[in-house]
Amino acid sequence: MKQPTKHTRWFHIDPQTGKKIIRKFDVDATPPSPWQRGTGPHSPEAKAKLQAHVAKTFTGKPKSAEQKQKMSDSAKGKKFTKEHRASMRKRWARERSEKLARTQEAFRLAAQFGKELNEQSN
Repeated sequence: MKQPTKHTRWFHIDPQTGKKIIRKFDVDATPPSPWQRGTGPHSPEAKAKLQAHVAKTFTGKPKSAEQKQKMSDSAKGKKFTKEHRASMRKRWARERSEKLARTQEAFRLAAQFGKELNEQSN
């Protein structure tokens, strides 16, 4: 069983050195003004290291049937708020209209280049 959380991490950037400082505070404690919740932004070196690890470890790995089933089960039964459902509907509609516009543009270009090729061959 997971142990209850005893602390949270907070960070702030030291004005003199410009370095990020991370400290643990009790769960109930709220530190003074310069401290912000979390561990702060990653340095470019840390970002590159994380991206390389993710690319090496997870990209292109096929998932087993058991793993796919677990992922499916974990996503089922989620309850979304009305606002979230409305934003998803709006996004889906936008994506459909963008896809339709791309398809129409592709057909228009294909027809245009098809006419040009026919005229050149005659």
